[in-house]
Amino acid sequence: MISNYIEQTSPYISWVTESQMERIHLASLEVLERTGTRVDNPKALKLLKDSGCLVKGNIVKIPSWLVDECMKSAPKKITLGNRKGKRTITLAKNRPYFGTGSDLPFIYDIDTGIRRYATLNDVEKAIKVLDSQENYDFIMSYFASYDVPKKTSELHQFKAMLSNSVKPVVFTANNVGNTEAIIEMAALVVGGYDNLRNSPLVVLYSEPISPLIHSEEGIGKMLKCHEYGVPVVYTPGMLSGATGPVTKAGTITLMNAEALTGVVISQLHKKHAPIIIGGGCFPMDMKSSSSLYGCPEGQMNFAIMTQLSRFYGIPNFTEAGCTNATIPDSQAGFEAGVSILMNQLSGANLIHDVGYLEGGKTGCLPFLVMCNDYIGYARYLGKGTIINDDTLAVDAIDEAGIGNNFLSLEHTYEHFREEIWQPKFFNRLMWEAWEAKGKVSYTDIHRDEVERILSCDHPEPLSNTVAAGLEEIIAKREKSLEG
Repeated sequence: MISNYIEQTSPYISWVTESQMERIHLASLEVLERTGTRVDNPKALKLLKDSGCLVKGNIVKIPSWLVDECMKSAPKKITLGNRKGKRTITLAKNRPYFGTGSDLPFIYDIDTGIRRYATLNDVEKAIKVLDSQENYDFIMSYFASYDVPKKTSELHQFKAMLSNSVKPVVFTANNVGNTEAIIEMAALVVGGYDNLRNSPLVVLYSEPISPLIHSEEGIGKMLKCHEYGVPVVYTPGMLSGATGPVTKAGTITLMNAEALTGVVISQLHKKHAPIIIGGGCFPMDMKSSSSLYGCPEGQMNFAIMTQLSRFYGIPNFTEAGCTNATIPDSQAGFEAGVSILMNQLSGANLIHDVGYLEGGKTGCLPFLVMCNDYIGYARYLGKGTIINDDTLAVDAIDEAGIGNNFLSLEHTYEHFREEIWQPKFFNRLMWEAWEAKGKVSYTDIHRDEVERILSCDHPEPLSNTVAAGLEEIIAKREKSLEG
């Protein structure tokens, strides 16, 4: 009998060597010490000055020893809970989770071919679709709502997410006041601030302004979240060749310097505050000036940023499942699928923007369902190959013998479900069988699934008391903004 010495592992890729990663790290530290960074938040500025940074006006030069000290206290593991309090996501080394992005201005309707501004109803429909798809682990609003008050639009979108899904939420907010209102809404849903702190339902997404600017509101929102133990994604959104160096190594150096500044500020404010690094790092197309969401360069950058997060032991945030294609066509499928696979195999943590079309401007509900299968495909590859006495099948080969088949073997029956991946909607029919079933197109299948979900699938509703409480919080915030 062959010894069972090889266990199943989850394969992942390393894009650069240890020494190359060390060079990127040291280059980022050099940027923070030599060039420095602009910090427009007075509280953060004081924290940095009191901790030994060289501060002139709002320009801060951060010593490398301080970066190293702050990285030590940043949590290596962040756990998120769903609306019911169940802890469903553990952000740690080589644990990928997928979700959408937020605030797409447009929706593309496959039936009419019309692209229009999105509404709150579109957000609600998107969240219902996402809640029903097993490979989406967290949600963002997907669309922006153009039919609600602009100053509190994210509060209305947050209520729509809470009302139509039980999954953890990554949210955006325009200012500190709206951030606090969203935290209050989340605490109401999970039964109090202590429950929210223990199993956070929500994560804030906030960004510096590249190159090297940390705004008053961007930092302020992060500090407010850390007061309540709410995790924060603080990651740059850089455009290589425009707001960052055109070289991939330069882009990563600058992005890393910006992200590390966020780590320093967060840990100076509250030791062990949960922070997530990473970022969006696509080049600008020099012909059209668009952001190249589906490009290979972005995925190369994400692979290195993920390696850096493993090197630091800090969870990270990346992007996948997004494309520059304007409709969910062959280009969209290829770019989304490749990027999802790359992020799965690189071991990224929170992977967002799944389902983005037109470089982050347009969304389409059937495309979300398509990407659910793409994630399933990537996850199957990410599980690796199970190698043990049973799967090596020496006994089964001997039982079948020479020249016989394996269909009737118990071994086949026991293993075929786990050894052969089953997609939900990929077409695997031969021509005649496909023709007999009406020659349904790939697009039609997913459009029909969206219609089925919206007519049949409904998440567990919020109680009337909680729903009314959410409305009260929104009304209170809107009243405070009137003055």
